[in-house]
Amino acid sequence: MDDKTEFQLRYVGTRFDGTRLPVDLLTDLPAFQDLLVAFAKDEWKRLNADYVRVPRGFEKSISFDLVALEPGSAMPKLNWRKENSQVNLPGFSDQLETIVQDSYLHIVKLVDDAANDVFPSSLSPEHIRALNKFGSKLQPGERIEFLGSADASGKVIYFDMSRRKDLITKVRETYELKFEGVGILVGAHVSDLSGTISVKTEEHGEISFPLDKDRIIKEFDGHIGKNVQFDVIIELDHNNRYRNIIDVHQVGLYDPITAAQTKLFERLTYLSSLSEGWLDGQGRSITLEACDTAGFFIALSHQTAEAYRLYPSEVGGLLVEFEWEGWDYTVECLPGGNLEMYGISLNDDAEMLPTSFDTVDSDFIREFSSRTRTSNV
Repeated sequence: MDDKTEFQLRYVGTRFDGTRLPVDLLTDLPAFQDLLVAFAKDEWKRLNADYVRVPRGFEKSISFDLVALEPGSAMPKLNWRKENSQVNLPGFSDQLETIVQDSYLHIVKLVDDAANDVFPSSLSPEHIRALNKFGSKLQPGERIEFLGSADASGKVIYFDMSRRKDLITKVRETYELKFEGVGILVGAHVSDLSGTISVKTEEHGEISFPLDKDRIIKEFDGHIGKNVQFDVIIELDHNNRYRNIIDVHQVGLYDPITAAQTKLFERLTYLSSLSEGWLDGQGRSITLEACDTAGFFIALSHQTAEAYRLYPSEVGGLLVEFEWEGWDYTVECLPGGNLEMYGISLNDDAEMLPTSFDTVDSDFIREFSSRTRTSNV
């Protein structure tokens, strides 16, 4: 056998084109190592039944180096060196090399099985902790491929948000996910030493953020109704319902409501009061769901609100129309609370076909920001 064992992952998605790997995804690599170590411990115990626990130095013997980031879509190459085990676990190098290779195959099989709705009856806390970290910052449409692997149809086996969620929730009730965005401050509460602020979010409703008492008083007191930007790790159940906050990375007031936004809110209040038949006997009343979506969109629109024109639609929704950098856009808030965005170029024949979103969520914000070239909606 060689004195080294290499595994190669490939990150697929537009963020990874040109051999780019965002720095915050580097945490995937130690998480992958932790997951492999968890399987290696199981395999060690199976092969060495006389041992009550793995020997001292076992984990140090299974450590990887990032030796290359191959061209193309980001492809980190991880190298395990045999000499690591010779130093930390002398006498077991050959067996440990086999265990490392088999443990990698266990990970690939776990992911492939999950794609076919086959799940283990249980996983150890170590497996769960590693799975909660590995791939936690993937976005919709992105995946991690295990190069050299193949499923029953001959396609490379990959790990994505859907398979990760299904895998974790089948062996445990909840899973953790990075959640970042902007919400509206609806409350602030303090006790003797600590406190919470309550923030209304579009995706998960009202969330309470634990914060230091002095910080709440200094930064958030008197700012009810203002925007709050956050970056947190949350716990969701298998139906994607919010459970609680695991960790707060960043939270702070966003920009204050502008004069243009204030006028739009006044206009929204007026339109919400329209009676059935407001358009010459036609025209449905604007639904509460459409008003909520439009209000949330307007609340986040610091840079673009000045250009907005707000109209009712005949079917009970709302239309936000605006011209921006040579384009005429429409954001349509539908009666059910979902929305579509579409537009045409004012300079040529280019167009943006209607693109649907469930809510004013991170997917919508990314699309909107890329279209308008703004840092927020």
